[in-house]
Amino acid sequence: MPAIFHVDQARTFKAVMFMSVSAKTVFGNNAQQDKTKDGLPKWEVQLVVSFEQFGKVENEILKVGVNMHGNPGDPLGHMPQPVELVNFRVGVSPVEERTDQHGNKKITGGKAWYQADEIRALNAVPQSRASAKQEG
Repeated sequence: MPAIFHVDQARTFKAVMFMSVSAKTVFGNNAQQDKTKDGLPKWEVQLVVSFEQFGKVENEILKVGVNMHGNPGDPLGHMPQPVELVNFRVGVSPVEERTDQHGNKKITGGKAWYQADEIRALNAVPQSRASAKQEG
């Protein structure tokens, strides 16, 4: 069974709105931004997503991880707006049984996480098309 699933945003959501972004911090140290093994800073982007469920439109806050050198909110002017999630994917952390310091068994994991390579304004021209227009 695959651990990560790529999502077709247009078929999943009625709308995706950028709301805010913040640096993802190192666990236990809220002053230090977390980074990938390759040194890319980690960011947490908050979005409002709308979807239809049982014939009714629902809205939820979705927290999406984005790893990149610059703040993913900068190209958006940090303003709420409709966006596209580039290479949007969802994964589920594995379920594990752990024993805490008091000898009590606890089940952890089994939670969904979301990630994208980039957050792009819907009115933005993708880089590949923009560079092709400039060359042509």
